[in-house]
Formats: sequence, structure tokens, C-alpha cells
Amino acid sequence: MGFREHLQQVCLDVDGAVACSLMATDGIEVDTHVVSEDAGVDVRALLVECSALMRGAKEAAEVHEAGKLSEFSFSTERLTAVARPVTPEYFLVVALRPEANQGKARWLLRMAAPKVKAEL
Repeated sequence: MGFREHLQQVCLDVDGAVACSLMATDGIEVDTHVVSEDAGVDVRALLVECSALMRGAKEAAEVHEAGKLSEFSFSTERLTAVARPVTPEYFLVVALRPEANQGKARWLLRMAAPKVKAEL
């Protein structure tokens, strides 16, 4: 199974998923599966911007000796993004509609991360 299949599976298994992406922490998109472009948001651009948020959260956790970042999320009126580090350089992020099951998305990212890591 390749990166794309893992991203597709996350989207298939969460009703309300809009897109799932494997991103580098420097903002480079490795691969993205987009389910729907009609969220009223440029989902790809938003997921790229998540890299800056992940870097900031990771640095804040390290500076304050809170331990390694294991997950990061933010919600807006139209979307929620949940991100999980795969390695220090890469992370998975899923964009969800507000009604989507965030808990299931979090669990699926946690299950997918080691599989994606093995393929990097």
C-alpha cells in the first residue's frame, strides 16, 4: 500500500472527511487525496499552511519541555484539521467538515502513521 492508499483510506473511513495529506514540515506536499473541493476553502493551501502551525506547536512543546508533539488540531466555521507527526520531518493531516467524527479521524491517523513511516 502506498501513501495515496493510506490517505484515501482515512478519507473513506471518516464521513465528512474533505482531504488527507502527507506533508513535510517545511510546507512541501508529498501527496494529498481530496474527496471534495466544495468546502468553500482552498483545502490544499490550508493543509500546506498547517506545516507552519505544526512547526510552531512542536517548538513550543520543546521550549517548555512538554514532551514531543503527538497531535495538533484546529477548527474553523467550515473545517477542522487534525494533524499527527509521522517523523520529525513529516506529518499526516486530515481536513474534516464540522459534523465529521473527529475522534475517529484521530484514531485513523494514529493507526496510519506507522504504516506511512515504514514507507518513507
